[in-house]
Order: sequence, then structure tokens, then C-alpha cells
Amino acid sequence: MTATLNNSTVNLKQALYVGSDRDLLEAVSISIRSKYNVELMVEVPHIWPEDISLVLIEYDGDSKTVLGRINQILTLAKGVSIYVLLKEKDADFLIEASHQGVQGFIECPDEVFNILSILHMQDRRRLGKNGNVSTFFSLKGGVGRTALATNVAAHIADLTRGRTVLVDLNMPLGDTVLYLSMENQRLYTLTDFVYNINRFDEDLVYNSLSRHESGLYLLPLPADIGELDGLNSDLIKMIIQSLRRYFDHVVIDLSTDLSDSTLSCLDEADNVVLVAEPSLSSLRAVNTAIQLAQKLGYVKESLKLVINRSTPTSDSILDDVIDALEIDSVTRVSNDYHGFNESLKEGELIASFKPNSEVNRQLFSLAHMLHNGIVRPEELTMPDFNKVVETPSLIERVNRFFDRVMPGLHAKQADNSTKD
Repeated sequence: MTATLNNSTVNLKQALYVGSDRDLLEAVSISIRSKYNVELMVEVPHIWPEDISLVLIEYDGDSKTVLGRINQILTLAKGVSIYVLLKEKDADFLIEASHQGVQGFIECPDEVFNILSILHMQDRRRLGKNGNVSTFFSLKGGVGRTALATNVAAHIADLTRGRTVLVDLNMPLGDTVLYLSMENQRLYTLTDFVYNINRFDEDLVYNSLSRHESGLYLLPLPADIGELDGLNSDLIKMIIQSLRRYFDHVVIDLSTDLSDSTLSCLDEADNVVLVAEPSLSSLRAVNTAIQLAQKLGYVKESLKLVINRSTPTSDSILDDVIDALEIDSVTRVSNDYHGFNESLKEGELIASFKPNSEVNRQLFSLAHMLHNGIVRPEELTMPDFNKVVETPSLIERVNRFFDRVMPGLHAKQADNSTKD
């Protein structure tokens, strides 16, 4: 029976925070609370807790003390991941900590609320994997697949600090350019990429691809559909494999067919996002796609079902059908046809057109799930500290942390803009 993410299906991991800055601790706790319970230790415990899988340790310039703590942890704990929260940068410390076995470094405050994304990508790289690939797919048109793919991709771009690309493979006439209001720009297209694929390095990729104001990179279809004649399934696989070397996440908007090109994308996907409306005909198409996935040997956990245009009124028959599909991850996006339509007319994404809407929170939650893995259902919301923080004192501490660090961050950004 399908479980729409519930508390019983999610086991939180245990993390240890070593340091004394309680304001930073609260910000970190909020950032990772969907996957980790965080325990504070001012010093490294002499008896190591067996269930700790992640250690976050503060660094504020005292290299000797922090390196000593890292050495203690590595002596006591085998296989635990250690990340350093950098409140100051020191090249010598970074080199020595890396040599000792630290997995990564998190700059504070810039990267505090992207910690899960950083951890996720580091884990993938240790396993020899590159960036995530999420394909948005439906066998039935008109279900809002492109709108979802575009808006979710922009949220993932926020999570990855801009290292996300949206690829339009809804051949022959994709609409991602329209949804991003980039139709009047000179764009670097899919066929341009194929032509230059053997000369790419990271700098050329990021300098060549078109970029939306949200920070999301876009690889659209060419305006002349005749340019697609030579695009076959092998080339598409090569494109995806190349992009995932340079980007933390590749989001693909697929066609509503079962062509070789579509199947090539599904073969490469870490997440196959099946988009449906709450109707029997749409769910029937999803069932066909699931049967195909089973025949092709796709991992069941890669299948994600999104019920778009969902309404608060429950339909018991549809709920039974969804349960019968036996997909572990089911996400519902509220019916806001007017909001999507008006945002399209205004040339804005939902995140900027209706930032405080329920739909935008659901889109962010879906992005968070696709990039960082399954999270607790109560955490599938946009960060809103006035809501997720339970006590006034905690609100004050989080606000105090940002009041303390933001002036320095603004000064840094102003300095960078002057250099640019």
C-alpha cells in the first residue's frame, strides 16, 4: 500500500554539534532538522555515542583546538562524517583538516541553509556519482508538467547555489523558454551544446549556457525543429552524462511519448517524477508508466508521483487508485490554475509571483525532496522561522545570529560587486 510520506516511514539520523555558538547551532538545526536530530556538545565526549552519523564542528580561528577535536573524534569514531562550520577562513587550517579526514567545509553564514545539499553532493561524490538527474514525465498531456518542472528547477537552483540546469527535451516544441520568459533572448540551445560537446570544460559550460534571473541555467530546444533531425538516443545520453559532471542537479522536461530519446532520459534518471492530475484517466497513464518502469528494471525508489492541481476535497476512489499504484513517494500540489496562469502572463515564476502561497511551499518541498532525499512531512515547507520555531527565545536567537552575520555578508557582496 502506498504511503504518502508519514512519520513512520522516516528515520531521523543523529548529528553531533561541537561548539559553543548557540545562535549558529539553532540556524544549523533548522537547516537539517528534516534528516537529523542535532545534539550539542561543547567538548568532544570521552565515550562516543554509537548512533552518531554526522559531526558538525565550529571553527572560529583557533586551529590548534579544533584540529585537536577532529583528531579526538576520528580516534573515537569510525566512519563518521565530519564537516567544519567555517566562521573564519584559514588556508593552512583547511589543508590540515582535509589531511586529517574532514569530509567538507561549510561557510557561515553563506551556506548554513544549504547544508543538506552540501552533504548530499559530498555523499554522491564519495560513491563515485555525479549530479542528480530528475526527469518530469507524463504519458498524458495537459497535466502541468512543464510548469512544475520549471518552477521546481528554480527552487533546486537555490538549494544548489546556482549549480542546476533545466533541459528541455519536450520535443519538438518545448515551452520552458516561455515559462522562464526568455523567448526574446538569444539562447544557447541543445544543438549548440551537441556541436561543442567535445570541447567543454567547467568554465566553458557555465559561460556558454543561458541563465535565468533566478540563477537557473537553461538548455532549450532550438527554434528550428529541423536542427533536431540528428539528435538520437545516444547523443541525449551523452548530453545528460556531460551535464551531470558539471551540475549538482539536472532537471529534464520530457515529451509525452515513449520514444528512444525519452527512454534514454529515463534510463539516466535518479528521480522519475510522474506527473498526474486527480483523474482516473491521468492515473491510468501513470499506471502504464509504472509498468514500463518495472519492465525496464528501474529502481522502485526512483519513482515519485506528483498529483498536480490537487483539491482539499478527498475522493475515496482516486485515493484507492493512488494506493494501488504502490509508489512510496506521493506529493500533492494544490490546484492554483489562476496563480500559474497569471505568473506566466507576468513572466514570473511562482517563487517571485506568489512567494508566500501554499503552492510555492509545496514546490519548494518537492525540490527539497528531489535534491536531498525523503524528509519528514512536517518539514516539507518553505523555511519560515516565525512558524517552524517553537519558542520566542529560539526566534530571538536565530534572528540575533543573522543580525550579527548579515552586515559582514552584505559588505562582502558589495565588495564582490565592485570587483565585477
